[in-house]
Amino acid sequence: MKIHDVSLVLRPDMVTWPGEPPPRVEPLKRIARGDSNNVSIVTFGDHTGTPLHFIEGGNTVDKLPLDALVGPCRVLEFEGQGHVSGDWLDTAKIPKDTERLLFKTRNSARWSNPIAAFTRDFSSINASGAKWCVDHGVKLVGIDYLSIEPQGPEKAGYPVHNTLLRAGIVIIETLDLRAVSPGSYELVCAPLKILDGDGAPARVFLIER
Repeated sequence: MKIHDVSLVLRPDMVTWPGEPPPRVEPLKRIARGDSNNVSIVTFGDHTGTPLHFIEGGNTVDKLPLDALVGPCRVLEFEGQGHVSGDWLDTAKIPKDTERLLFKTRNSARWSNPIAAFTRDFSSINASGAKWCVDHGVKLVGIDYLSIEPQGPEKAGYPVHNTLLRAGIVIIETLDLRAVSPGSYELVCAPLKILDGDGAPARVFLIER
């Protein structure tokens, strides 16, 4: 058995969405200063790192169905420059009844430099791809950059987010899939349990048997 940690390390110089601050780790108590233990204050936005997130009126992070977060999943490799579409998914030979899909794209190579500047030139899932996931009973989808929504005119009205989230499909963003090959895995996704949270960083593992 091999376990892949596909979540990002939280660090002050990591890439974040424009306008959102990076994590801060500030010492509160230190043994070196005479305190009895070391304690730090950690501050970050709830979409920092490898987050799950939701829409107004949907499930909050503390009410997520656990059966979506843990179980068999399929990693698909999309090698194009565009976005994952319904037509592409029709040709991807996805086993019937697959409920969790993670998309490895050209984005994953960016994580070789975790402090690289944010870019809007990334691959994601388009509206037809999101509809395909709903029509095929998918419970969870993941992408390897900061948004599952295409940038530019396609994002008007956020059709991908709305299509997936209104169908109850969990979204994971900012996965690091560099070391993971396409295929079948066991997914374990553990977001922080934040009361009424609209998102939460998660530790995400893929188990290869």
